[in-house]
Amino acid sequence: MDDNKKTNQQNEQKVNFEQTARLRVIKSEDIESTRKGKKVSNKMIRKPMKMSSIYKKKYLILWLTVLFVFIIAYQFVKVKDIDFIKLDNVISKKIDFATVEKGDDLTLRKLYGISKIEVERYILYAPKSNMDANEILVLKCKPEYADSIMNRIQNRVDSQSNSFKNYAPAQYEILSKSELSKKGDYIYFISYKDVNVINNAIKNSYK
Repeated sequence: MDDNKKTNQQNEQKVNFEQTARLRVIKSEDIESTRKGKKVSNKMIRKPMKMSSIYKKKYLILWLTVLFVFIIAYQFVKVKDIDFIKLDNVISKKIDFATVEKGDDLTLRKLYGISKIEVERYILYAPKSNMDANEILVLKCKPEYADSIMNRIQNRVDSQSNSFKNYAPAQYEILSKSELSKKGDYIYFISYKDVNVINNAIKNSYK
């Protein structure tokens, strides 16, 4: 009997030791995980939140700056639309109809080889005589035809220059001071005794 009691007591002690050991292991793991969790939370939550707030402010300021610069720059590079009705009224009051007349679709094709389907709007004052260099063309072309139209107008300028050079020096001088320019979808050809008058009329006709 005494031996049995001793054996039972030893078994109970072993169980108690094992439970105590497990409790200590669990407790130590909990403590370490808690410590680690605090360290991780301090590194992963506090500092990055402060840094992200700073970066957000910097990106916002940068984005607003770029947007502001773009808006300002666009005001200088954008092409304004022309009020063709206003332009027609102004030019008609400035020019001498003794040398020019209002042109139509047929005149546009005859002088420059330009079809109506290639342009959106235009104003044309054509010379009354083949020996007159006064002519004015302002048109808004469809983008795909812009380069071709510029070339066709230039071909007319070259052809007229060759005709006037030897036979009509006064008209040749007018044509030699003519202006052919392109701005966006707009093309301007001004061959007139006073180019500045027409240029001012165009500038004042923008919407």
